[in-house]
Amino acid sequence: MASAPTVVIGFSGSVTIRNIEDYAQQLRQALAEADHVEIDLTQLDEVDFTFIQLLITALNTAQSQGKTLFLSQPVGGVVLDALTILGGDSGARRGFWFKEEVA
Repeated sequence: MASAPTVVIGFSGSVTIRNIEDYAQQLRQALAEADHVEIDLTQLDEVDFTFIQLLITALNTAQSQGKTLFLSQPVGGVVLDALTILGGDSGARRGFWFKEEVA
């Protein structure tokens, strides 16, 4: 069975520990079905550490399977706020978060 070229997932509203499993399932399904998964974070109103952890885990899973996971746009808003508080706005994953080439 051939994989779909790209699956786009749009997250909206609040993604926190209270509902993280729903979003984790969406990501697992997308990675099972496609070689490329695009994530749109522009409609999020609230996130917590579990959401950042979910995205990092999904990125690691995609890379280990030879797939790509990428954001529609560089992070901003509540995701950037959470990422900054966690100290994740620099370092090895900066290219993923900010759609930059990392040397």
